[in-house]
Amino acid sequence: MKSKASRRPFSDPFDGLSDEEFEREVLEALDHGTTKISLRVPNDLLGRARQAAERRGVPYQSLIKVLIDKGVRRLERAPARVAKSHR
Repeated sequence: MKSKASRRPFSDPFDGLSDEEFEREVLEALDHGTTKISLRVPNDLLGRARQAAERRGVPYQSLIKVLIDKGVRRLERAPARVAKSHR
């Protein structure tokens, strides 16, 4: 029987940013070109993203793009870890 790999908790890439720094990051990210994709997310996550975007006065899809971008940038800065195979 195989066991599920344990998940590491998600750390917020914006924890160290002030509200002003976060707003600047969001606005700067709005100027990039885009490609349309389809992505399924839990309803509660989408609702939370919409509320967060509304509080900041930005479109929710733009906020989601910024969050993805910042998360990927953080991963790119971290040293790569080799996945262990489960046999």
